[in-house]
Amino acid sequence: MKNVNNTSASTLSKIHGIAFTVFFIIEQILSELVYPYLETVISKPLYIAISAVVAAVLYSALFFVVRAVYDFMLTRKDKRLQIDGLWYHVHIPHYMGKEDYSQVRLSVGTTTVSRDLLDFTFVGNNERCYMTDGKLDIRSENATHWYTKATKLSDENDFDIIEIYEAQTRGNPTISVESCPCCRTKFETPVELSEAERFRHGIHKIDVKQENGKTYLKGEYSDCWPSLKTGELFWYRTAEERDEKAREFFEAAEAWRKQNERA
Repeated sequence: MKNVNNTSASTLSKIHGIAFTVFFIIEQILSELVYPYLETVISKPLYIAISAVVAAVLYSALFFVVRAVYDFMLTRKDKRLQIDGLWYHVHIPHYMGKEDYSQVRLSVGTTTVSRDLLDFTFVGNNERCYMTDGKLDIRSENATHWYTKATKLSDENDFDIIEIYEAQTRGNPTISVESCPCCRTKFETPVELSEAERFRHGIHKIDVKQENGKTYLKGEYSDCWPSLKTGELFWYRTAEERDEKAREFFEAAEAWRKQNERA
């Protein structure tokens, strides 16, 4: 097993090393060709001030140029890094590893993804989505705001990115259930339970997928106990793709309920 390391810190060390090497070469050229001339035409204090300013500006400029080129090479080499921007997401709730079709609502929303070298930041907002008369009905009730606390780009596991997130819900997240969410014992009448704490943490495991020439993200979400929230999470570049995924779930849930009624 490999030791955990800070990949962005290692990358920055390489960038600084390259930038300093180029800086040293240019400084040597300036020392041979330019600085001796300056010493003959300006005063000593002014020469020292100019050379110091040139050195500081030169290194800063070289660092940003080398960083930009290095980052461009990283993204060309690893397609997983090309996920910056706005995404539209939908949560698919699970029970015991399978879709929980007893749910009558989904969490949908938008996520903004930004990247600093090999580190990602996800900032998302969730709203509730229902199916009403065959149409999706998105409501701003018990909205949730969540964001990244830490991420790790993985090369050794069965996922591309793992993220620890922090979430906060406006209001009390509750859910009406007809059976126990743990043992599935049926209740005589629906019971309203606390689905999650208003403030909580959890984990996303994310894969970057390609299908029909389009990129989307498929992940798993799991809040820390005592939250009951767990399942799959899909990110799409358009709201239409996200809504189609939500519609598929509601149609499958309706078919599941009808089948149970016949049974």
